[in-house]
Amino acid sequence: MEYLILISLMIVTAIVITIVQDKKRQKRILDYIRSSFGEPRDDTEEQFYRLGNIETLYLMDKKSIAEHEIVDDITWEDLSMDNIFALVNHTDSYIGEQCLYSKLHDLSKTESDLKQLEEKISFFGTNEDKRFEVREKLYFLGKSYVNYDMPILIENISKHKLKNSKFYYALSYLLMISIAAAIIIRKPVFIGMCIAVYLINMIIHTIKKEKMDIKVKSVFNLGKMLNTSFSLAELVPEFSNEISEDLNTLKSTAKRSTFLEQKNATDNKDEVSMMMSYLLGPLMIDFIMYDKIISELIEKKSECMRIYKFIGEIDCSVSIASYRKSAAIYCIPKTADNDSFSFVGLVHPAISNAIPNDIEYDRNIIITGSNASGKSTFIKSTAINLILGQTIHTCTSESASVPKCGVITSMAVRDDILSGESYYIREIKYLKRMIELCQEDRLLFLAIDEILKGTNTRERIAASKAILNYFTDKRCMLLVATHDLELAKAFDKIFANYYFSEVIDSDDIMFDYTLHNGINDSSNAIKLLSAIGFPDDIVDKAKEEIAKPDI
Repeated sequence: MEYLILISLMIVTAIVITIVQDKKRQKRILDYIRSSFGEPRDDTEEQFYRLGNIETLYLMDKKSIAEHEIVDDITWEDLSMDNIFALVNHTDSYIGEQCLYSKLHDLSKTESDLKQLEEKISFFGTNEDKRFEVREKLYFLGKSYVNYDMPILIENISKHKLKNSKFYYALSYLLMISIAAAIIIRKPVFIGMCIAVYLINMIIHTIKKEKMDIKVKSVFNLGKMLNTSFSLAELVPEFSNEISEDLNTLKSTAKRSTFLEQKNATDNKDEVSMMMSYLLGPLMIDFIMYDKIISELIEKKSECMRIYKFIGEIDCSVSIASYRKSAAIYCIPKTADNDSFSFVGLVHPAISNAIPNDIEYDRNIIITGSNASGKSTFIKSTAINLILGQTIHTCTSESASVPKCGVITSMAVRDDILSGESYYIREIKYLKRMIELCQEDRLLFLAIDEILKGTNTRERIAASKAILNYFTDKRCMLLVATHDLELAKAFDKIFANYYFSEVIDSDDIMFDYTLHNGINDSSNAIKLLSAIGFPDDIVDKAKEEIAKPDI
């Protein structure tokens, strides 16, 4: 009797400790949810580690998007869009994170799509109580690495069917029968049989679980995802109409998976979870539930994926609302009526205290200017905001007018040692892809930084003129940065010319990072050598050389 009392006290103590710890953990989470909205995230480094997992959904989505409506890998890298993603990423779940990453690549959305997105962003930006409830549901989905393969699991669900499933059903039934016999008949032989079956099942379950652990956890979390979608649909029914039929179709699967939502003992090391594992493991409950859920989902992949994206869209909307609040400046862009764009007070989203600039596109543009004066940053700011305006309906400017257009860049060109391609070869390949995408009547924004920098001056000017002439006959909005004043002057009649410049104060060089009308015929390469401390004999010799008439 004393032993029973002692065991009971130990169990009660363990339960109380678990409950207290869980309440403390939940309070920390709720405090974080309340305080983090509109605050910049501090997990950028962790996000970069997760990128290989985050991009899973995008790699699936891009198969159904036209090539000119995707922010391709070259443009993404040119614009350092991973950093922009990290800025905008205020998501609470792995699903939202994946959907946001895919969304930032997708320029196919219509004006109607963006209007619906704006309704969600505005709703979550102003309804604090509802936002808190939604974020609480999303947060408990978490960002565990094992879950980022969920889109692949859904797409290939039939490959995850449990082999020899009837064997595990038989073991479960055998244990239940032996337990019933031991209780009813109460003879040592039946009690011994019950213990033997329990131990055999425990051994089989332990061995199989080691092999099945990741798959089983994934399906557990898939069920958790389904149940979260039902909770979100109840919280924001105005945004769930499109998936109401899908939810009804998967209602039975969601109910079946409710039992599996609690993490098993390999995740939670608390005493209650351990005891539940010892009790339920030999009954093969997790394997049986796994098999039943997989069987039901095989015919419902499309419904499941739409529900997955519904959750992601809700999380993205909250994330964008939070990003807007954290941004130094933002606006909701208007849709341009023609092949043009404009920005007032445009800044780069990743640069603190950036100097704002205005730009109104009505014809192709060439930008000249000194080294480090801001040409490349301005071009990147323009391209990034054309993407943000079409994907998250947000621009980092005072006002913006953005058309529906593809965005393609040729900027951060590098040699590729592995492929053996030189700088120039890679550069002309980047430009060739632009030419290929300009063949049809669709609007494209093309950004080129230092066109054909990888070859000699004479051929660079000749080839650049030919390429720019080619683009003038196409339906594209061209923004080119160059040091070649000959190029700017050659197109002065048909291109708009702008420039950035520096202010020289004694030996120091100051930049105003302000866009000016016209062509800048000054240069500062030698001045910069002096400004950063090159030896005087090098600077003086360079000045002598530049003064010669043949230089």
